[in-house]
Amino acid sequence: FSYRELIAVLALREIRSRYKYTFLGAGWALALPVGLMLIFTLVFSHVAPLDTGAIPYPVFAYIGLLPWQRHAGILNGSARSLTDNRNLVTKVYFAREVMPLSRVLAALFDFVIASTVLAALMAWYRIVPGPGAWLVPIVLLVQLALGMGLGFIVSAANLLYRDVQYVLQVVVMIWMFGSAVLYPLPETGRLAIIGWVNPVTPILNAYRGLLIGGQTGFTPQFWVAAAVSLLLLVGGWMLFRALERRFGELA
Repeated sequence: FSYRELIAVLALREIRSRYKYTFLGAGWALALPVGLMLIFTLVFSHVAPLDTGAIPYPVFAYIGLLPWQRHAGILNGSARSLTDNRNLVTKVYFAREVMPLSRVLAALFDFVIASTVLAALMAWYRIVPGPGAWLVPIVLLVQLALGMGLGFIVSAANLLYRDVQYVLQVVVMIWMFGSAVLYPLPETGRLAIIGWVNPVTPILNAYRGLLIGGQTGFTPQFWVAAAVSLLLLVGGWMLFRALERRFGELA
């Protein structure tokens, strides 16, 4: 908390450097989720139709892509947070947790910008948020806990082995197709176990269920995901602190 101003300054620097000298500026925060939504709407609405019930597929896909892009942004940004700021890490003393946390804040900025498209889609299809929509901030907090915990781990790991940032890009891509981002996953049968072992899946399902599915509470899978996220947050922070004394020499 005492480093909150530094976190904000580093996050603002990250946002400015990302969109500086670009024509669209922060509009690029919309480009990837909107582009993917359009591509997969074409595929799953015309080429290989996918049943999403009463929910129009563009809305279904975008509610998955929006938090997923924030999750991927947190992981990829956190992995590079220490190596990108090696001069600060080696020459100035401060709580090193500031680095990955600033990337979390920067990813939230993109999330807020891209959320405007979701609001527009729901208005276009005349979808009214469900009675459980007021619980969405809890889902957001659980996802942030998951992202921060993993962010602490990958930022420290990437300082030990620079390969981590490249391997992570592949892992994140595969992880997206193993989650309920673009299509619903079965709740029964062999594949139903994904909802228990992959914490992202129940988090995405909670967003959809509370916003547009009429859901008024949380499923058992979501509470398991919340517990896993909390454990990763604590465990990731403890690992980060344990390795922190080596950051100066590794950077």
